[in-house]
Amino acid sequence: MDFLPYTQEYMLVVAIMGGMLLGFIWDIYRLVRHYVKMGAVGTALGDLLYWIVSIYISVELIFYVSYGNVRMFILLGFVLGALLYFYGISNYILKAFIFVVDLFIKIIRRVSLFMIRPIRILAGKIKVLLTPLMVKWQKTCINAKKRYKFYKFKAKKISKNRKLMYNKKKQSKRNQKLKNKRRKEHAIERRSKNNRTKEKNKP
Repeated sequence: MDFLPYTQEYMLVVAIMGGMLLGFIWDIYRLVRHYVKMGAVGTALGDLLYWIVSIYISVELIFYVSYGNVRMFILLGFVLGALLYFYGISNYILKAFIFVVDLFIKIIRRVSLFMIRPIRILAGKIKVLLTPLMVKWQKTCINAKKRYKFYKFKAKKISKNRKLMYNKKKQSKRNQKLKNKRRKEHAIERRSKNNRTKEKNKP
């Protein structure tokens, strides 16, 4: 039989307190999940972290009370402590935590609103003072947009007229070339006719 520094009753009480401590840590984790949307991946990581912490605390307590000797009543003590916590005071502690955190959040919001109120008042006064300038700026922007659209339309019209003039000149040049070509053809035909008539008139 191994020599143990503590009695079995003491080890059982420590194990029960350890189980209650693990339940308390689980309630803290539930409180975090109540206020923070963790998602599926975050929940899985949180569960994994909780079990790592729980195993570490359990192993440390077992080494503390029994030098690492795992006894059945120690494990039963952990389970009994967790059951006593969850079915006894867990709901009250969780509600108290939620009440305290909600109260803290409300206080922070009121303090922040109280601190921001002078800034809002000052911003409102500045806005009132700058309203005429903003109206003028909006008018100038609208006028600038109208002028830009007008000049853009005018530039498009000018470019369109230039294209039409260019096409007309090009067409007139083509027509002139065709006329010159036809005149040359007519001149050639006349010459050939005159030559034929001269040949016929020769004795």
